[in-house]
Amino acid sequence: MSDSSNLEIPGHVTLTTGSGGLGKILVETPWSTAEIYQHGAHVTHFQKNSESPLFFMSAQSEFAADKPIRGGVPIIFPWFGPREGAPAHGIARTARWDLITTTALSDGAVSLRFRLPNAGSFEVEYLVTVAANLTLELAVTNTGTEAATFETCLHTYFEISAIADVSITGLADVAYLDKVAGCMVTEAAAPIRIAGEVDRVYQDTAAVVVIDDPGNQRKISIAKSGSDSTVVWNPWIEKSKRMADFGDDEYLRMLCVESGNVAKNQISLLPGECTVLRVELSSGQSV
Repeated sequence: MSDSSNLEIPGHVTLTTGSGGLGKILVETPWSTAEIYQHGAHVTHFQKNSESPLFFMSAQSEFAADKPIRGGVPIIFPWFGPREGAPAHGIARTARWDLITTTALSDGAVSLRFRLPNAGSFEVEYLVTVAANLTLELAVTNTGTEAATFETCLHTYFEISAIADVSITGLADVAYLDKVAGCMVTEAAAPIRIAGEVDRVYQDTAAVVVIDDPGNQRKISIAKSGSDSTVVWNPWIEKSKRMADFGDDEYLRMLCVESGNVAKNQISLLPGECTVLRVELSSGQSV
């Protein structure tokens, strides 16, 4: 890791070395702690002082410079899913992002700004603000001379007590692409419960989504702007067994609810235009 000690803030931001020798940043606020790897600008940990960790991290995750981290909040850009001859989910999650600034804000929050190097005809910045809530802002500017089309997603893995017990609200009556069944469906369940492999791209929705996790006695709220897609994913039994960086039984305590712009909601920008995907994650005790 290059010398970035001038970006440390005593008592708030510490630069250190994490798993696999990758650069890691520790963040402390009066309400919470967080950990972010420069590899992928990947938030791997956020925890309020009174709660268990918000994010699931696989015990099998490979912390290596050429591999994505499994869990936390991977950044998906500039495409979502597989692409022939190119890395799945794009270049962002395996790149070493530059840490540009760190700021201790007057209200006690801490913000960190990252930039994706070698992003071609784009300027891509990521602002992480740690407080009682966690706010993530992915800004993409078209710096080229022609219109450009791309996809974005914050592929968030939430730690849950038991997949059979949680429920999801906020997506009733929304049309989604069911990637398991290979068809379009309109969501009829309210709330949604998970009882098998789920890989759904909900389209044309900016709604707040809430995960109710009675086992952890909390509700997790995913509020967003600059996003028209919500992805819900759990690999279930057979797919978990096929994933080398994911434990066979880990599907039982994780749930991905992702915010972005994918498939029919992909983004097109003219030269000089910018788009910002903003997600605020909050949690509190279930009532």
